[in-house]
Amino acid sequence: MIQATTSLRRTLALGLVAGSVGVTACGVSTQQEIDMGRQYAAEINRQLPIVTDPQVHRYINELGNLIQRQEGNRDIPYTFYVVNSEEINAFAVPGGFVYINRGLIERTDNLSELAGVLAHEIGHVEARHSAEMMERMQAAQVGVGLASILLGGPPSGLAGAAVDVGATAYFARHSREAENEADAIAVRLLPSAGIDPAGLVTFFKELIEERERTPSTLEQWFSTHPLTEERIANVRNLIQALPPQQNLAITSQTYQTFKQRVRSLPAPPAQFRNRD
Repeated sequence: MIQATTSLRRTLALGLVAGSVGVTACGVSTQQEIDMGRQYAAEINRQLPIVTDPQVHRYINELGNLIQRQEGNRDIPYTFYVVNSEEINAFAVPGGFVYINRGLIERTDNLSELAGVLAHEIGHVEARHSAEMMERMQAAQVGVGLASILLGGPPSGLAGAAVDVGATAYFARHSREAENEADAIAVRLLPSAGIDPAGLVTFFKELIEERERTPSTLEQWFSTHPLTEERIANVRNLIQALPPQQNLAITSQTYQTFKQRVRSLPAPPAQFRNRD
């Protein structure tokens, strides 16, 4: 996951603990989730190199909102950000805030692959996975905050960061289930938005193949996005079960223009560059 300062880790973690007090099995309300997400996003945006180029910001939000505004989704506002980091990664904050790294955008080959990643992160928000994880951690009395979910590991120095073996296995299982659920939501959303969902399969396969060649380059992605051949097969089966549809977009000139614009951005800050 993308690097972050100790302050960001602490803010995210402590914010989660404070926001979780009193949470019941019914979960936090949608408005509470949105308000909490705004707080997290404000802190994230202060400490990560968010791309401010108007053309880049406009395109990623137009594409993200095209995917999100489909029948069956929650009526909440979404905002999409591009992070000027070479790491291949993306994540979603509760309440409709989605972040995608420059490195991931540059690694996609076409519109359907980029849209597939966005749709998957939208799936996490729609299924309220972060809110559910907060409830489970609260019930297990685990003092690990949202930093663990977003940053790929418990923030050092925080009380309760040591999770016992049983809790670790429980949360890992939930994570795999959450990934599968987000995939299923993505497969539902993409055709409705006029985009071929097969990009999910091709991009995932490319990541697995690259991990076999150079594991270190994808350490962050795989630490937060469990990915196996079985998961890819499940996505392929979901796509094959869809009703036949024609003229679904695989790529577009606007995608190509956007990708070239991202490539022309100033280099990321030193700490957000690949070290290989």
